[in-house]
Amino acid sequence: MFRLCLLWVLCCAGSWSWSAPASGSGSGNEGQQLVPIIKSLAEQKNDGSYFFAYEGADGSYREEVGIVRRTGKHNDDDDDDDYDDAELEISGVYRYIDSQGERVEVSYTADKNGFVPLGTNIPKEITETARNAVQSLEVRAGKKS
Repeated sequence: MFRLCLLWVLCCAGSWSWSAPASGSGSGNEGQQLVPIIKSLAEQKNDGSYFFAYEGADGSYREEVGIVRRTGKHNDDDDDDDYDDAELEISGVYRYIDSQGERVEVSYTADKNGFVPLGTNIPKEITETARNAVQSLEVRAGKKS
């Protein structure tokens, strides 16, 4: 459960640092303008699963779903926290327009076996290497996909 909380904190911190406004001079962002958010959704479930999405007026977009998978035995009382272990599976997509005016879109998955990105700006070799590493770990764990 600690890993789940740590991953959530890191994801939130990363999202905040990408969108935090520049403050003061010398930040390197003096010529940039803030982009208005035109759509924003967020949902947090009691089991720790979540969903969020937002869209900027400049066409930027991000969406992410985190699903908590309970593993191990479950006690028969009404407490959802009585599982031996829980794993967070994340999938998402983001897009933006780069400095050359090209649309960049990346989708990704992440779970206990690793992070697999797939996108217009990510070389296919990186995606395949990440995917193969995840599949190898799944086979070792006995999941055989």
